Amino acid sequence: MGKTLSTLLVHLRHFLCFLILIALPRCSNSIPKLNSSYMTPVAYPSTIDNFRMEVPFGWRFLDPGEYQGMSPSYWLVRQGQNSSSFTGMRVFHISPERIGAYYGTSDADGDNLKIDIKKYCSKTLLEAKKAGTLNVKNFPCRIIDKLQACGYSGYEMRENRRYFANFWFVWRHDGMWEINIYSDPDSNEIPQELLKALDTIRWERR
Repeated sequence: MGKTLSTLLVHLRHFLCFLILIALPRCSNSIPKLNSSYMTPVAYPSTIDNFRMEVPFGWRFLDPGEYQGMSPSYWLVRQGQNSSSFTGMRVFHISPERIGAYYGTSDADGDNLKIDIKKYCSKTLLEAKKAGTLNVKNFPCRIIDKLQACGYSGYEMRENRRYFANFWFVWRHDGMWEINIYSDPDSNEIPQELLKALDTIRWERR
């Protein structure tokens, strides 16, 4: 009797282990997977954070009063240059209301707006090709200030001169931030100090 009971308990233990092994994959599949291409919901659409970046030696941010033509939020040029120079970095902020109308998804009541940054970058890349940007190449996504950034490169003609450019996009709670970096005229390379400056970009809450 005792031996029979022991045998039954062993079989029961094996059967329970078998049930657990079957159940584990189902439990793991029931856990929602984070979609890495979806970034922070827009929590404070009326508040634009301060953009910060270590300015490389030999470069400077233009004062808004020096802007002519385009109106980026921040404009970096070489010392001694002004807004007539295409070489440098331009940082644009696009409000969540404006960007969400075309690329966003949100709750039924319009809250918690989200942007798929990879899809946004791909659509922007196609638009750039149609507008005449040459040799467009997609970048692997990277991290800028703990957030996913996606981008591409290409050549643009400005005042009959060819510029190599990098374009990066970062989706944050306060909207889309677009970072455009331009080479010297007719160059195939971006100044290395500008590429390194991407690693120093930070946003500070107002």
